[in-house]
Amino acid sequence: MKRTWLIPTTALLALSILITGCSSNSTNNSSAKESAPPNATKAPEPVEKVKVRMSYWNKEDNVKTLLQLFKDKLPDVDVEYQFIDNKTYTDVIKTQLAAGEGPDIIGGIIDANTVKTGYFEDLTERYASKYYETGTSTVTFDNKLYGLPQASWFNGIYYNVDLFAKYNLKIPTTLDEYFQVADVLKKNGIKPQAIGLKNFNVAGQSFLALALNDFIGTEEGKKWNDDFGKGKAKMADALEPALITWTEYLKRGVFTKDMLGLEEEQAIDEFTSGKAAMFQAGPWYMDTFKQKAPNMKIDMFPNLGTKGGPGWMVGGPGVSFGLNAKSKVKDAAYKVLDLLSTPEGQYAYWADNKGGSSFVKGVTFEMPAEYNSAQEAFKAGNVMFPVNNWGVAGAVFFDLGKGIQEIIAGTKTPRQVLEAVDKKAVELLEKSK
Repeated sequence: MKRTWLIPTTALLALSILITGCSSNSTNNSSAKESAPPNATKAPEPVEKVKVRMSYWNKEDNVKTLLQLFKDKLPDVDVEYQFIDNKTYTDVIKTQLAAGEGPDIIGGIIDANTVKTGYFEDLTERYASKYYETGTSTVTFDNKLYGLPQASWFNGIYYNVDLFAKYNLKIPTTLDEYFQVADVLKKNGIKPQAIGLKNFNVAGQSFLALALNDFIGTEEGKKWNDDFGKGKAKMADALEPALITWTEYLKRGVFTKDMLGLEEEQAIDEFTSGKAAMFQAGPWYMDTFKQKAPNMKIDMFPNLGTKGGPGWMVGGPGVSFGLNAKSKVKDAAYKVLDLLSTPEGQYAYWADNKGGSSFVKGVTFEMPAEYNSAQEAFKAGNVMFPVNNWGVAGAVFFDLGKGIQEIIAGTKTPRQVLEAVDKKAVELLEKSK
C-alpha cells in the first residue's frame, strides 16, 4: 500500500517564512561577512612543518618504515632523509660540520675527536637512562652521552640442530660444556666448528668473544676497556688469562693450524654441508645458509666463557644517531629522537634491519627462530664490540687478529702477542696528540 506524507498547514507557513528570510539574507551576503563576530568559526590553519635533515650511510630502504612513522606521528615535522655512500660519508659530513652546517641528526662519526671539536649535542640528561650502557658506551665521553645506539649487529655460535639432536647434545653454557660437545662430535667424524682463520678479523673476534665473558663484560673489564682506549691500561696486564684460556681450542683440537688457510666461504661450505656442527657468525650469512642448505635447521647460542651466565654476543650498534650542536631546529630534532627512543620507534627501525637487538631498555624484538637460544644474552643487553671503545687505538685490532694467527701457527706466545699490541697502541695514541 502506498503511503501518503501529509504536511500540516502550520508547517507550510513556517517553511514559507524561512525561505523568505534566506532569500533576503542572500542579497546582502558580503556585508554579512564583513560584520561577522570576531569569534566566528574559521577554517583551521594548515600546520607549518619544520624541516629536520637526517643523514646515514644506509639507503632509504633501510629506514623507510621509520620515516613513515615520523610522518604519521609528527605532523609538524618534515624529516628529510639524506643517504650518503659509506665510502665518502665521513669526509662529506665532517666537511659540512667544519663549516658550521651539516644535517640536524647525524648517523655515526661520533668519536672522541668530533665530540671534542664540539660537533655534537650532549644528550645525557634526556636519554642516558633509556639505553643500555653496552650500546651507549661507544658514544659516551667524559661521562656524557652524544649518540643514541640503534639495533645491533652481532655474532654468536650457529649450530646444526639436527646434528645436535642426533648425538643427544645439549646446548653448552660454558666453555667446558662446549669442549664436551666437541669431543662427542669428533668421535663421530664431525668437525666441531668450522672457522675461516685465514681472516684476521675472524681470529680476533673469536678471542674477544671469550674475553667478553671472562673479563671485558664485567664492571672491572668495562673500565679497563675504556682506559685502554685512553692509553691508561695494557692488554698484557688484563687479557693474558683469557688468551691463555682461548688456546684450549688449539690444545683440544677444535682449531688447528690448517684452518689458517681456510677462507670464510670454505668454512660456510663445511657448516652447510653437515661436515661441521657449529659456525661463529651473524645474520649477514643467513641468506647464504638458506641458499646452500634450504632444509637445514639452524639455531644460535651466545659466545661462551668459563663462568657461565647468559653469555655474550660480539657486536655493537649498527649506527648511533647524534644531534648536530649547530642545528637551528633542535626542538623539532628532539621530537624525532624522542620517538626513535620509544618501543614504537625501535620496532620501526628494526623492521628494515632485522636480525639485531635493541639497546633501548625493555625493548625485545621478536627475532627469527634461528636466534631462539641466544635470547637470554639479548635480554641482558650483552652485545658488545670492545674495539668500539678504543678510539684511535682501535686500529690495533688488526694486530691482535694477526697475533692470534701467530699463536695458532706456534710462532708467538699469548704474552708476546699482547705486549706487541700494547706497544702499537702507544704509538697510535702518541701520533694522535
